[in-house]
Amino acid sequence: MSLAITHFAVGAACTAVVLMLVPRVPFQRTLVVCGGIWAMLPDAWRFLPTSGARYAHEFHATPLANVFWFHNALDRADVGDSQATGVALLAVFLLVTATVEYRDYRTPEPVREALPDAVFEDD
Repeated sequence: MSLAITHFAVGAACTAVVLMLVPRVPFQRTLVVCGGIWAMLPDAWRFLPTSGARYAHEFHATPLANVFWFHNALDRADVGDSQATGVALLAVFLLVTATVEYRDYRTPEPVREALPDAVFEDD
């Protein structure tokens, strides 16, 4: 089982990369946070009442939990709740965020609006 921050960092980073590839999506930063929360959903069994927690915990252990940004695979890879893994993946998330922000802000909006869309597809 990985730490919650590890799941959040992976989910948010993956969401940021996907949104970078999809042009003109509104509320990108909000969606990145939602992607991090999406990655943590299989661990919701910890907070559910006992009747629902059993079924949610069984789902948590299946490969279907990988739909939530590789949740099961990450739990299997980081069995010992490694803080070093959490810090490393948090650093990767910050690097992805900086890269996405750099790409988004390096061309001012007035220039972006004046040029045809084909100019920005080759980035």
